[in-house]
Amino acid sequence: MVTSTETALPEILAIEKLIVDRCQALGLSRSDLVRRAGFKNVAKGLRRLDELCAGEMKLTVSLIVGLPAALELPTGAITDTMRQTVQQLDEVARIAEEKREAVWRATFRPCAYLLGTETRPSQITIYGMTGGSERWLKIPLDLSQSAVTFASQAFAVAGRTPVVTFFGKTIGFIVNYTPDCAVRFDLNGNPVEAFDHAYEPGNVTIAMGGKEISADVFARITGMMPEVGAD
Repeated sequence: MVTSTETALPEILAIEKLIVDRCQALGLSRSDLVRRAGFKNVAKGLRRLDELCAGEMKLTVSLIVGLPAALELPTGAITDTMRQTVQQLDEVARIAEEKREAVWRATFRPCAYLLGTETRPSQITIYGMTGGSERWLKIPLDLSQSAVTFASQAFAVAGRTPVVTFFGKTIGFIVNYTPDCAVRFDLNGNPVEAFDHAYEPGNVTIAMGGKEISADVFARITGMMPEVGAD
């Protein structure tokens, strides 16, 4: 289900419009509709109806299956409308991704990340609650210096970090130079692989007050992550 304000749905999805139009034509209330769709538990049926109209597909399969009979339409009509709905949702997702990419590029700052032997944190909950990648993987760079010093700056940190907390023995680091250029280095500071897109470690989000926030924000709110510059 799309819930982010950055992924706002169209004014009305194709499936909702079809349902509204047919209910009006047939003189059906929302409760009538879900009963005709096979729901004995009307409250549950109404929840599924709200979810479907909001773009939720996985949880509403039983309702979708019952719509042809409920709306007195051929199955093909429902299938075509669902296809249109999926296209609408895909377009919403595409626009949201473009916006996210634009914001990310506008706010991009060169940085580096430690690499361990493991690609997933050993204790993901604790890892997330204590700051995630921002605390345990990110290597702050002095951006007042030339970009040619970024690797040596990161190398110095990697050299005094034998073990990456939650990820095992340190095996190297990655420097993000631009949104379109990143380089992986080994423990000797030798470049071993180049990428055409900045490296982004997996993000952990924490549910708080019904909203999802990033791991580093949660850790700062709860005092589990020291402020920048703090001892």
